[in-house]
Amino acid sequence: MSTKASSTQILLSKIIKSAIYKSALGKAPRISKNAKSLLKLLQTALTKTQDLGVGGIFDVIREKITIMGTLIKAYAVGDYRQIELVNLLKIIAAFVYFISPIDIIPDFLPFIGLSDDVTLLVFIFKSIDDELVKFNQWQNKK
Repeated sequence: MSTKASSTQILLSKIIKSAIYKSALGKAPRISKNAKSLLKLLQTALTKTQDLGVGGIFDVIREKITIMGTLIKAYAVGDYRQIELVNLLKIIAAFVYFISPIDIIPDFLPFIGLSDDVTLLVFIFKSIDDELVKFNQWQNKK
């Protein structure tokens, strides 16, 4: 395992074990049952991505949030309900973590402040890849 991969794994482990992420996971079931809350969470996450820079990691964040956000929006408005609950809760928790100004590495720190957010978003994105493929197929059939 490379040094970068192992440091990413260490950071991911710290995020998953953190009180902040556990709190986000705790909020996710309540948010998932309320379309208005889901849409507000999505809007807040998308707004935060607009405040980021451009290029590199910022584009990655925007892309991941946009893809998962499209699924969340379809779920919130009732168009798409084929997502497994555990995967929906993972996305919601990742968004709650992302929009929180207080997390493992505070966002106001230049360059490294978003590294925990990116690590978590990429991990969630990869862990629900099958779900995203299924959603994409559903979208293409519409």
